[in-house]
Amino acid sequence: MEYRRDRVGLSIYMASCLHDATADLLKLNDNPGPSPADLFARFLAWTAKRPEPPPPPI
Repeated sequence: MEYRRDRVGLSIYMASCLHDATADLLKLNDNPGPSPADLFARFLAWTAKRPEPPPPPI
């Protein structure tokens, strides 16, 4: 609820979570783990504003 109306703030917060998670993965995981694209999708991609659907035809 804290970021309900603050999409930019949410994106910044999630970017910091991505940074921390990446550091933890590199420190704790011997195998490559998720790709950068997978991490981006998990932490940031969903925060982007979705385009509004076009109006129905008249």
